[in-house]
Amino acid sequence: MARFDIDFSAIRNTLAIRNFRIFTAGNAVSLLGTWVQRMAVGYLTWELTKSGAWLGAVAMAEFIPVIMLAPITGVIADRFDRRKIAVFGQFFALLQAATLAALTITGHITPILIFMLQLFAGVVQPLIQTARLVLVPMMVGRERVGNAIAITSTIFNTARILGPVIGGVIITTVGVGWSFALNAVSYFGVIASLLSLNLPAHVSYGKGRAVWAGMFNDMVAGWRYTFKHPVLGWIIPTVGIASTLTWPIGDLMAGIADEMFNRGAAGLAAMTSAQGVGAIMGGLVLAQRPTAEGLSRIVIGAMVINGICVALFSVIPESLYLVGLGILLVSSFFSVMVGVGSQSLTQAVVDDNMRGRSLSVWYTITRAGPAFGALGLGTLANKFGFEGPLFAAGAITAFVAAATLFIRNPQGPPPSIDSNQDG
Repeated sequence: MARFDIDFSAIRNTLAIRNFRIFTAGNAVSLLGTWVQRMAVGYLTWELTKSGAWLGAVAMAEFIPVIMLAPITGVIADRFDRRKIAVFGQFFALLQAATLAALTITGHITPILIFMLQLFAGVVQPLIQTARLVLVPMMVGRERVGNAIAITSTIFNTARILGPVIGGVIITTVGVGWSFALNAVSYFGVIASLLSLNLPAHVSYGKGRAVWAGMFNDMVAGWRYTFKHPVLGWIIPTVGIASTLTWPIGDLMAGIADEMFNRGAAGLAAMTSAQGVGAIMGGLVLAQRPTAEGLSRIVIGAMVINGICVALFSVIPESLYLVGLGILLVSSFFSVMVGVGSQSLTQAVVDDNMRGRSLSVWYTITRAGPAFGALGLGTLANKFGFEGPLFAAGAITAFVAAATLFIRNPQGPPPSIDSNQDG
């Protein structure tokens, strides 16, 4: 049975690696800006529309391209220089944030323009995220991948706390448009860190073939490999349930804070920060684990508890707002265990030649899920309120995960399996 003893030596040893330390510093700056913008996008959309469906639509816009592009970006990450791909993507993300800032500050922003700009961001994100996912083993080695992923998650969720606080201050003092401007500036940090890494020259597994030849066949081979894998073949689809039903709560938080608890920007910031605190705690627990042993059981068990928490949160009355914040914290703790744990499992068991493609499968499912979920739950919330849809989402998630624990009785990942399917 997996233990949760805290030993921070694994964290210290991972951060002692120069490349990863530099990457983490630059990434932290960028993630802070990302969370300032994410909170501001939800706030601005709600202020312009007062519609849960619009909140869901804007959230989905960023992830529509993921469905189409993430599978092929895995092939691209396996064939081309991962650092160049990441830098290229960060530059266009900078342009998106700068455009959003200019339109908002000048008073020309509309819900349609927000949707279109988020759609553009969705085109860029699969390139950024897939490249960054496969860069991690190049920086720390396979034996420390799990620690590195959890540390990155902790940084992500620290920004998740600080970002909404900073965003709330910016919104109430100088206006929401400057939140987007701050995010645009923050991209310079991660671009500088990526350019400073000392990495081995990239060697494509497809060396010797035409650069773009066989891309579709390679993509299909990656999906086939992933879903036939003895661990990934069931863990990724199961986690996809949670990503669709319980993870979208963050994208709907502006409406939840206003309608369920009668709180505005301050409530939105507090709820998002509560999720961030829980996520940091979950990330720290996973960051100190020395191996992936027992991780599949932790992932599915955490999914059960996360679903129960979301169902409980949905029935909390406005008068018990502080209790609701506590439930959000616990829910987020276990949600991170599901997300980070499943990514760590993927990194631990996948064959190196399939790393980009298998991670793109994981990324596609765990990013497209919240998009569809936010749109579906937001649309239902327009008709029935947020309480009923959230309760159903949490209950279904907990039931599916509990059934999986009973059927699969997962213990931990087997050794990675070799694959000769290069396309």
